[in-house]
Amino acid sequence: MAIISTMTDNRRKRPISDGGDGGGGSTAQPVRKRDVHYSELASGDQLASISVVANAKSPEEVASYVEHSVQMLKGSRLDEFHQPVYISPIAKANLQAKDEDLFSLMDSVLGFLDSDRQVLLGDSGAGKSTFDRYLEHHLWINYNKDDPIPLFINLPTIDRPDQDIVAKQLRIHDFSDDEIQEIKQNRQLILICDGYNESQLTANLHKANRLNQKDQWRAKVIISCRTQYLGPVYLDRFVPNLRIATPKPTLVEDYVARYVPLERRPWVTEDYMLMLTTIPNLMELVKNPFLLTLTLEALPGVTKDKKELSNIQITRVQLYDHFVNEWLGVNMRRLRDNTLNDDEREMLEHTIEKGFTSLGVDYPKRLALAIFDRHDGNPLVQYIHLDHKNSWKAEFFGPQPEARFLRESSPLARTGSLYRFIHRSMLEYFFSRTVFDPSIHGEVAEFDAQSRSKSSIVHPLDSNGPLFTRSLLAEPSVIQFLCERMKLNPGFLQQLHSIVYQSKTETNVAIAAANAITILVRAEVRFNGADLRDVRIAGADLSGG
Repeated sequence: MAIISTMTDNRRKRPISDGGDGGGGSTAQPVRKRDVHYSELASGDQLASISVVANAKSPEEVASYVEHSVQMLKGSRLDEFHQPVYISPIAKANLQAKDEDLFSLMDSVLGFLDSDRQVLLGDSGAGKSTFDRYLEHHLWINYNKDDPIPLFINLPTIDRPDQDIVAKQLRIHDFSDDEIQEIKQNRQLILICDGYNESQLTANLHKANRLNQKDQWRAKVIISCRTQYLGPVYLDRFVPNLRIATPKPTLVEDYVARYVPLERRPWVTEDYMLMLTTIPNLMELVKNPFLLTLTLEALPGVTKDKKELSNIQITRVQLYDHFVNEWLGVNMRRLRDNTLNDDEREMLEHTIEKGFTSLGVDYPKRLALAIFDRHDGNPLVQYIHLDHKNSWKAEFFGPQPEARFLRESSPLARTGSLYRFIHRSMLEYFFSRTVFDPSIHGEVAEFDAQSRSKSSIVHPLDSNGPLFTRSLLAEPSVIQFLCERMKLNPGFLQQLHSIVYQSKTETNVAIAAANAITILVRAEVRFNGADLRDVRIAGADLSGG
């Protein structure tokens, strides 16, 4: 979900590609340089000198250099912006507002920039980060000299964002200390902070950074975050607030119409819309842009040779399964077509012989588990070989050929030394597979409800795995993936039931029992007449049951 909090001027999230490598020179007369790519950046006089002297002699000179640097940042951000297909989000006033009372999110946020404050809420995949990018892009396109400076901040990339966050982000963009001080004293900012929940924060960024206090940064703030992460108590501090709403069918059709021409497709827009509206509950499933994209990628394969569309049943977890299998297949073929030396070619063929798809699933599963167990759930991982070659990270990001092949074939994004899954939900999907992996338990990837085989293969669950060792209640998306797995695999359902009852006599399964009954209740499994006396399920979430 997403929160836009106008605690001051928090605006959009900066892609990790903006991480940069920091700083300029360190000589007595430091010279800072930036490459200019944006042809409309400024007039000839402004671009006459790419070198900018940071230690100006007068306040007027510093102010001039600041504006030059801001123009450079504008050009860099506009050059990096790329979003070929986009649904302009609609919103409602708050969580309790009716779905009929909708309005343009962009118009509302732009109105906020001229007023006091605002909060934006949005579910996982609702388009928070994409909206942030469009908002930043819009503000840069319309930026004029001395306007408030848009500053996109990807919170997980900042060390201690509750302390001097603005200066830290400006240094990432190579602003000198003199320029930073000039901005602090004489300019206003619009801060777009993305990934509040991913950065594991609990602090109020506005108060912690003393924004809009005397002699401090003047800014408005927009913070994106999943609502579940904050909870109702914290949300009360963010008023008024907005929530991204489910796209209307007309917006979905507009998205599909722009999606189809991007590359060669087996269908036209009308074909996709026919499937979306005919397959039961599919329009309800594609209620956010990320799931809509996965669905459009999967539909041609899902419906191939299917005569009765009404018999097709598609769940979110199946879409992720299909997407991952397709992703791995495409990347295996890409690697085979690449120019490799003899050792690399031999290693690739050896990897394929061992089972490229199974290894390709195992790699991100292990990585997801390591991120939760050894990286405190922070989805952004930095790997610098000299610094991290003896750490847990080397297993995944080191130079060994097999790890490199699997890394390059996984749904990961890399910018410099920073790695992350292409979407937070991908991390959660692979983490859920460390609890229950369908490839181990014989689940069949079949979308036809009538022909889907109910697997009778039941393998023991790993007693050292996350189901038994950590509470999953803080990860609602993981719980949802496991609910859908349970419905596809009756053996998993039986195992969850057994764990709950096992907790009556075995104290060491109490964590697993709390997780198990939470999954069962969330999946609307009924316990009418069940004897649940003495079960150890402390901390379980039984709401909705």
